[in-house]
Amino acid sequence: MTFLSKLLMVSSALVVISGAPAYAQTSPAPKTVAQLEADLRQQTTVASNARQEVERLRAELALKDELIALGVQRNAELYAIASEIADKGLSKHSLEPFVQAQRVKMENLKQSYEDRLRAARVYDTTLPPSVQARMEQDLAKPKTDGAGSE
Repeated sequence: MTFLSKLLMVSSALVVISGAPAYAQTSPAPKTVAQLEADLRQQTTVASNARQEVERLRAELALKDELIALGVQRNAELYAIASEIADKGLSKHSLEPFVQAQRVKMENLKQSYEDRLRAARVYDTTLPPSVQARMEQDLAKPKTDGAGSE
């Protein structure tokens, strides 16, 4: 069964279902098979574009969800670091008696906390973990150029 015969069969079935006489003209000019095929191609293209847009939006949503999950995780890390600092009482005033004896140790500890806080923070340029891992894998691959080996 060819496409045209299927199309004619479907259109005649629609006419029968609708109850209209088969050859009654309800529109000013009946569409030809070529016009119907063109309409079908156009609608197929529209549907295909819509599917692609949905897939793109789903991928974008997945990346946003990944960033949200990362933000939640990092927020928990930041809270743990802040709690640890509060428990140790590392305020400027509590360091006064130890400044001379353990100044370097305290500076290193302070720098360690600052480094951990910076590492856990989510910036507007922070990549989702899956994208970051893919980039690291791509960077780890040995690069070969067309110049040949030495």
